[in-house]
Formats: sequence, structure tokens, C-alpha cells
Amino acid sequence: MITGSHSEIYRHALTPFLPVWYENCSANLVSDRLEGKMHQSPERIKPEEFREWNERMLEKYDPDAFHHHSNCFVRFIERMRVKAIFKVIDIRREDCAIEIGCGAGNVIEKSSGCKLFGADISSSVLRKARQRLNERVYLFQADAQNLPCKDQVFTRIICSEVLEHVLDPSAAISEMARILRTEGTVVISVPNEKMINRAKEILVRFGIFKWLFQRKGNYPEMSERMQDEWHLHTFELKEWLELSKKYFKVTHLRRVPFYWLPLRYVIRLERTGSSVEMK
Repeated sequence: MITGSHSEIYRHALTPFLPVWYENCSANLVSDRLEGKMHQSPERIKPEEFREWNERMLEKYDPDAFHHHSNCFVRFIERMRVKAIFKVIDIRREDCAIEIGCGAGNVIEKSSGCKLFGADISSSVLRKARQRLNERVYLFQADAQNLPCKDQVFTRIICSEVLEHVLDPSAAISEMARILRTEGTVVISVPNEKMINRAKEILVRFGIFKWLFQRKGNYPEMSERMQDEWHLHTFELKEWLELSKKYFKVTHLRRVPFYWLPLRYVIRLERTGSSVEMK
């Protein structure tokens, strides 16, 4: 599904053929030494069933709602994550930027002034994104592991809180490397599963987790552990960096919301770059 009326710009970035969906996707994941870090095996989900399963998870957990959640700390984390992404990505007027796994458009809506694209596998969240973004962003439905895009077309790529949900994170990272221009920049964000789970365990032990994060109105209820359902992969930071090093060099690492409380990692990747910045 493609939304947006600017077909000439769409053709600039996308190949004329339709994407080949999951029939060509491998359920095999990364190297054997990394597979042991996962708490839920993606082999339980057949590639041809993934899109339907993902829609069920979206309906149950609704990541869009976390940006205006009833819990002020949840809202604060989301604001800090988005803020950190744009601090490190440095989008300029001449850029051609894409958000892979754009969801309802909560992140990419903060950008302006350049050619903007958004891709997501879910048709339902793309409808939300179109309502939010109008004609500012050219949206299309696609799998992060198999993007219908030309090689080396984008100068900026955002992939935020997505890699832990896909069947094969290494394939998604490979696709980002393929569509990124030589001088381009990728910014990914991933959850610090270990710390988040530890914090949740403490709240559960004291009996206040449900009180803080139970379903209220239209706001989704949080799972007690990150890997309960929707997170197919639970990697530590060093494993995420290991996945990307074949294609990219890390040039910036930011901890969100604070250095001493890294619930999220925002990572800038480039083909070439200077020394790593830690914040």
C-alpha cells in the first residue's frame, strides 16, 4: 500500500517491482553465538504468518499510545528517545530520509525540510500515519528485511524500536546498508532489556506495577517482561553492535533518558566516521 500523491519522488527511491514478502525471508537468525541471547525463538512464528501476528501485537500493545500514555514517566521516555534521535541524526534540507518501521509517524513527524519517506509492514499503522502526516511524508508498506528500494538512495535512515520485533535483525541491518548512500547516516534505537526487566521485577515485587501500567482507557497494558510476546530478540548492547559492525561504524552512542539510567540506546552508524561519542 502506497500513500501520498508524489509518485515521481516515490519512483526516485523505490524500484518498480512489488516487494517480495516473507516467502523469501529466512527464519534463520544470526550466528550461533548470538542465538543463545534470545528469550523467544522466532522459529515459532512462520514467515508467512508474521504480518498477521504483528497486527495482533499492534492491536494489543499499540506503540502509538505510549507517546501520550497516562503514565508521565512513559511519556517522558518516549519524548527523550525522539529528542535523542534527532540530536544525533542531523537531517538537513538536501537529505533524502526514511524511517523504517515508522509506525503511526510519531518519530518522523518531528522532521521537516527534506524528502521524507516512511515504511512499515502494517497497513493499519500506515493509515494512522497518513492522518498524522498528511502529504509531508511518502508512505509505503514494506518489510524491513526486504525493502523495495534502489541501492544507495537515502542519506538518512531511522530505525527506532524495530529490530527487536523482526524475524531477522541482521537482514534488516543489511537492507539499511544497501539503501544508504556512501556518505549517509543510520540511527537506530533499541531497548535495554536487562535494565527494563530488572526495573519491572522490582515494581512487581512491591505490587505497584499493575497500578502504574495497567490498561486505562485507550492506553495499552504493559507486559511484565520485555520478551513476553512482541519482542522476538533480547540482545544486550554489545550484541546489537556486533550485528551492525559488518556494515557500519558506531560514531555516537546516547543513553536514554539519562547516562545513569539507560533504558534505551540511541546509536548513530556510518560507513566512515570519527571516534565514538558516548553520552
